[in-house]
Amino acid sequence: MTVRSLWIDPSFGASGDMLLGALVGLGADVDQIVERLEGLGVTGWTIDASSTTRCGLSAQRVDVTAGHDHARHWSDIDALIEGSALAPSVSDGARATFRRLGEIEAAAHDVPIESVHFHEVGAVDAIVDIVGVWVALDLLGVDRVTVGPVGLGHGTVRGAHGVLPLPAPATAALLAGAPVRSLDVAMETCTPTGAALLATLGTWGPMPDGVLLATARGAGGRDPQSHPNVVTAHLFEATDGRWERSAPPVDGPDTSAIATVLLSTNLDDVTPEVLGHTIGRLLDAGADDAWVVPIVMKKSRPAFQLCALAGPERAAELRAIISAETGTLGIRSTTVDKFVSPRSFDVVDIDGRPVAIKIGPHGPKAEHDDLVALANETGRPLRDLAAEAVRRWRDNLGR
Repeated sequence: MTVRSLWIDPSFGASGDMLLGALVGLGADVDQIVERLEGLGVTGWTIDASSTTRCGLSAQRVDVTAGHDHARHWSDIDALIEGSALAPSVSDGARATFRRLGEIEAAAHDVPIESVHFHEVGAVDAIVDIVGVWVALDLLGVDRVTVGPVGLGHGTVRGAHGVLPLPAPATAALLAGAPVRSLDVAMETCTPTGAALLATLGTWGPMPDGVLLATARGAGGRDPQSHPNVVTAHLFEATDGRWERSAPPVDGPDTSAIATVLLSTNLDDVTPEVLGHTIGRLLDAGADDAWVVPIVMKKSRPAFQLCALAGPERAAELRAIISAETGTLGIRSTTVDKFVSPRSFDVVDIDGRPVAIKIGPHGPKAEHDDLVALANETGRPLRDLAAEAVRRWRDNLGR
């Protein structure tokens, strides 16, 4: 299966308008972005896109202009997006980004997230930047986003609360667990809005394998002589196969937090056969995981809780599957942090057949589906094949 994959290179930093510019450069139509953003019901803003250069590199500059505006509470922004006419995948993604910002601010000020009051990121231009990026991804048909190391400058920046060190505290908190690199420049290269988007759009990782379809750069407002003030986006058609990549084992236990949507519904009138079928459909549709938990509902009725975990961009499709297959009248949606350990993939040969090996911080493990297929073909015990696959991987690679 092929997927449309986006790799973002924020080597020189990122901001909301820079990311939006890169996506426009890849082909996201500005008029369509504006049309969809009008579904927010927020007025008094315009988007102007133009070609420019940064240190001689061509780039797309997107300026969001808004009139006099005021700060907003996180809860107000969340309700605004949830109640808008935006597509569910866009709404869920934008809400996940703002929720991550809200969680960081709530922790910094030791208040409930409902009490968080945004200043710069609560203004209309920041709302348009964040929601606009999610709209652009939807227009481009992106299935998967991977983000490379983030370039961070040094010095100070003036914010709503006075002069702050760089990277700004919110930016540093949002990038906790992310790969970063130091830039010898005295300027803010990555804004909190940019950091929040990078942290919620996808996963941290290297450029994927696949066919490179297009490359574009989004320009920042400043044009320093020290470096090209751009964020670069590469669009790929990637093969979603397990055998195309061969990589060394992951040695470290480092993890990174990914904002993920947890969907759940309680069911007391659905058979186990239907639940099993629904789990299969959810996984085929891109859910990271799906499962069933036995529960007891009111009047002591035995029931099941069906759950699915996925990226915000897939939440709408998964909700539709759950509703269609189970007939449920309500689905809960919660944004949670998923901590993902790094992993790589390799392949070994057993009896002339490939078996994929997943390598994590604590060792290798053969892919179950490959082992089952091989056991069915050869008649050999599954556990013997699992042990042989790992042994062959260690022997072949000297590990």
